[in-house]
Amino acid sequence: MNYYGDDRRQPTFRAISPLGSLPLIVDDGFALIESGAIINYLLRKYGNGRFCSPDNSREAALVDQWMHWSESLFAFDQRMYRDHCVPFPAGLKEPVRKVGLDAKKVSIGYLHMLEDALGDDGYVVGKNLTGADFMLWFPLYLAGRDGWLVDDPKVSSYIARIASLPNFKAAIADTVTVIAQFDKLKAAAAMQDQPAA
Repeated sequence: MNYYGDDRRQPTFRAISPLGSLPLIVDDGFALIESGAIINYLLRKYGNGRFCSPDNSREAALVDQWMHWSESLFAFDQRMYRDHCVPFPAGLKEPVRKVGLDAKKVSIGYLHMLEDALGDDGYVVGKNLTGADFMLWFPLYLAGRDGWLVDDPKVSSYIARIASLPNFKAAIADTVTVIAQFDKLKAAAAMQDQPAA
């Protein structure tokens, strides 16, 4: 489904997702949107206690903190960058490049915050994977692909630790295929921007 297409406005999709929002899961007839809500729902229902901290613990609060940080701060501005600086259909049809470049600066500033908070090993909240890591890895993975992590070695190491996990490659296989298609669009757009020799 194209994020910027009309599919999300169609009655069949709105019957499942009244807000027309993505991402979306439907589990046994129950529809749920928003990345963090989806991750928490899946972990609580199917995780058998894995990837979760005890309720009402400080660790659980920190997991929530980093989940919200990812979506409401870092990934929000990263999305603005991609909307305005990546060619359609990955970006907007009518982008404003300066808006995207300003958002990129803000996002990189947030990366420095994460750099300061991370340890030299383990994950974002302690030694074990949590929902916060599942929430963080995708926007950070994209940031690494876009070359944003040159001043953040701990963030780079953190992404490498997650990427080395046994199921990581299978989990992102579809995403890598789509990103490769968008990379071709970016390369073609860059060629068009080059002045004629």
